[in-house]
Amino acid sequence: MDHIRQSGSQGITAADITAKEKIPASVAYSTLKELYRLEFIFLYPREKKRKGERRKRYVCERSTWGKYRIDQEFDSALRVSGILERITDEMRQPVMNALKDAYDQFGATKELQRYIPTKNTNICPNCQRSHEAMEFFYATLLRSIDLMITDSEDFKKFMVSRGYATE
Repeated sequence: MDHIRQSGSQGITAADITAKEKIPASVAYSTLKELYRLEFIFLYPREKKRKGERRKRYVCERSTWGKYRIDQEFDSALRVSGILERITDEMRQPVMNALKDAYDQFGATKELQRYIPTKNTNICPNCQRSHEAMEFFYATLLRSIDLMITDSEDFKKFMVSRGYATE
């Protein structure tokens, strides 16, 4: 996975992975097939390949590798019920403000600047976005939510009031 991720928006071939990892081609291909099936990677679009290039190139689709992947049935229930749209609408502006403030603070603090994603490079040909930048914002948001859930007295009280924790 690291090789695919490090290859950036241009992707990597199975032959490259086989050579770098010193593994049999069959292992590389079966692993790539499974990652593709799970939608963690995608094939580099044919029309964007260099002239004369014939090998399939694999590109990273997700930055978190499904660590927090949501069950599709649960996701569908959220969508159909309208709950997801309502929550997203309520959270959109406060989250965008918090991400902007975090980004600005990283840019203004010399020690934090090394974490800021590189601009105008490695734009994914599939989604037209920088996966590096998406990972930066996703990690910032996930860590904030994790902190709120695990260390917050307000969240603990919320859980206690619903019978999911004790005082």
